[in-house]
Amino acid sequence: MNFYIALGVSIVSGLYTSLWGAFKDSPYEDFKSRTFPRSIYFHVVIFAVLYFVPIFKANFSALGWVQIFFLIMGLERFLAELYKGFFRTEDQDKYFVPSRITFFGRYVASDLLRYAVGTVLVLGVFAVLLIPAPVTSFWVFLLTAYITGLLVSLGGAYKDAPFEGFKILKFQRSGLVLAVCSPLFYFLNDSLHPISLGFLVYMNGGLERFVVEYYKTYIQRTMSGKFRPDLPRIQRCIDTREKFHYGALVIIVGLIVLYVFEVADY
Repeated sequence: MNFYIALGVSIVSGLYTSLWGAFKDSPYEDFKSRTFPRSIYFHVVIFAVLYFVPIFKANFSALGWVQIFFLIMGLERFLAELYKGFFRTEDQDKYFVPSRITFFGRYVASDLLRYAVGTVLVLGVFAVLLIPAPVTSFWVFLLTAYITGLLVSLGGAYKDAPFEGFKILKFQRSGLVLAVCSPLFYFLNDSLHPISLGFLVYMNGGLERFVVEYYKTYIQRTMSGKFRPDLPRIQRCIDTREKFHYGALVIIVGLIVLYVFEVADY
């Protein structure tokens, strides 16, 4: 693995996440140059952990560039949600669905409890990476994708359902999307160095965000549901945010080209 290329892939992965966040949130919060690169910073830190910590490095070094793109994205999305829910303290008045964690919709007043639970969950996220079982079967790829999607939906339902209600069709969406997309990772798998189950879980998590958020953000043009519906929108940001979509499209085209080259190598 070339360190600089892998780092570059991780940075581009973070940039993609930052672009869709800016597209969705700027009409409510304005564009903030200070916080825009936050996902990029998270991606770089996660990359450094996977690259330099010995218990992760062997499996990580065997990955292709596309696998790294989605693995880092998936990990960052899980960790970012934990950071926002358990460690960040901010005014929640602007939110319809609070970013701060609740206990089945009830406010958690104790910061110490939040930090303690959040720390355990962060450790759990990295512990999943250590699941060593190699994955080679197409059906295991499909099942892992579907279950990962359900886990993503479970986290979303826990956070959103107390405020929006539980929607059974929405709950199945991520699992079904990932099941349909599971051949993408199956065809990338190297039979000599098969992907481990722990890494595959987070690759699927990244792919789910990549696909679902693109559809919701750029095709449906759904306004972010986490903000209060009566919150005023900044028309200037709505009129100028298309540049973030163009940036995302450039990354998507590059990723498709990279995927084709990597599949051809196997």
